[in-house]
Amino acid sequence: MKNNMVRAGKSASIQKRKRASALHTADVESKIKQSFAKQVAAFIKRYRPALETLGKR
Repeated sequence: MKNNMVRAGKSASIQKRKRASALHTADVESKIKQSFAKQVAAFIKRYRPALETLGKR
């Protein structure tokens, strides 16, 4: 019985770590998306004239 309690405690601990890891992963993915969006916006702003010229061809 004591062994089952240890397992239950370990399972809860593992589940907490998995949830924390998932939240961390989501946060990192969000930051990556924001960073990428900023890079794309800066690229378009810088190269808009060339992009528009290419688009007319």
